[in-house]
Amino acid sequence: MDNKSVTLGWVALVVLSIACAPPGIVMRYAPTVSAVPLDVATRPKVFLERVEDRTGDAPLSFGGRAAWRFVTPPAAILRQALALELERLDIDVVQHRAQADALLRAVWVRGVIRTEAGFVADIAIALSLRTPEGADLWENTILASSSRQDSIRGDVWSRAFSEALTSAMSQIGPLWESRRVFAALPETRAPAASIKTPGLPALIRSDVDELPGAAPVKRAKAYAIVIGIRAYRQELPEADFADADARLFSRYLTRVLGFDEANVVTLTNEQAAKSDLEEYFESWLADRVEADSEVLVYFSGHGASDPATGEAFLVPYDGDPASLDKTGYSVKKVYAELGKLPARKVTLIMDSCFSGAGGRSVPAATPEALSERLTVLSASAGDRIGHRYHFKGHGLFTYFLLKGIKAQAGAVEISWRRAFDSAAAQVANIARREYSADQAPQWRGPGR
Repeated sequence: MDNKSVTLGWVALVVLSIACAPPGIVMRYAPTVSAVPLDVATRPKVFLERVEDRTGDAPLSFGGRAAWRFVTPPAAILRQALALELERLDIDVVQHRAQADALLRAVWVRGVIRTEAGFVADIAIALSLRTPEGADLWENTILASSSRQDSIRGDVWSRAFSEALTSAMSQIGPLWESRRVFAALPETRAPAASIKTPGLPALIRSDVDELPGAAPVKRAKAYAIVIGIRAYRQELPEADFADADARLFSRYLTRVLGFDEANVVTLTNEQAAKSDLEEYFESWLADRVEADSEVLVYFSGHGASDPATGEAFLVPYDGDPASLDKTGYSVKKVYAELGKLPARKVTLIMDSCFSGAGGRSVPAATPEALSERLTVLSASAGDRIGHRYHFKGHGLFTYFLLKGIKAQAGAVEISWRRAFDSAAAQVANIARREYSADQAPQWRGPGR
């Protein structure tokens, strides 16, 4: 068979894939190995100054006409991937440039599919790092590619792009380490909680942000979905600290509780749309969990109850409290999906909020019977507000729950029950003392 016939064959397969596949490429950053934290005296603080897409074209086109596009804009995908990789490298991603040691710019330069020798995703990302004063620290263009020849299904391109993006992100840490780009940071700095800039909130670091050094007992068959939604597409009050809480919670799972990073999915802000919740609750877990597995789900963000039915919903990034039946994700549905899993142990933790003041309140507790293997921890009773803990920079319940986990670091078996009991008492005390309110975390189901 000559080259022309091979090329025409690939074009035919591509056209067939387009006709039968979903309407876009779903690219995700999905690290499969642990990142190595940078060797620095002081944990750096980085502000994502600018993340943009300069590719201009669809990743795949024929005759100048776009045949395929990314479901989520590449700039948004890249911003999320960078934020997660920086967290994995033990670098703080701060919300304001005035709080940063360095400013990171990223440009999506290329993202295309080549088909002459299979499906090959090629990407190029230009990165530059500079000080807040404008001095250049480092710049480079990261190239990565991934070849997929095992399938002609529509999602083959999604997998190829996801693998290429993951490969690109994994190059950042070694490049920065080899150039020692943060080595010049001063070893002595003012405590983060005292750094204030007029018009900006203080950058707060609490005791739970510093993870213990004890090596965890590995849990090879432990799976987790961690969701934190601070900013919503709809004009909703921000769920303060929710995305940062989710990222920190994931770090506790992998570095204190022994979860494999490849088995922990972290969805923050625009990565936590309703379709994402459906995919991970209804497909991702079902494809992986076995009889001897354990599962943990954490949700921090807005929750709401349908005023007509009283049914409780988690509000995804694209959710609308005025149309919960269409845009929300039912807590009853969460219980049902988790209850179907064959796992020996399933834990659901909800530090969710929906209040006009931006505080935290768990959606009304549903009366449905839980699976005998499902345990539900929630920040408060359904008719009470769960508060944010500004002094520590976390949700009140999440802060004390992680504090209880940290206190057990290094133990052969870490008990969620022990952490919860300690957290519940302290949450109730702080809520009364600081907010003149009642907040009583709830535990439903078995578990230790």
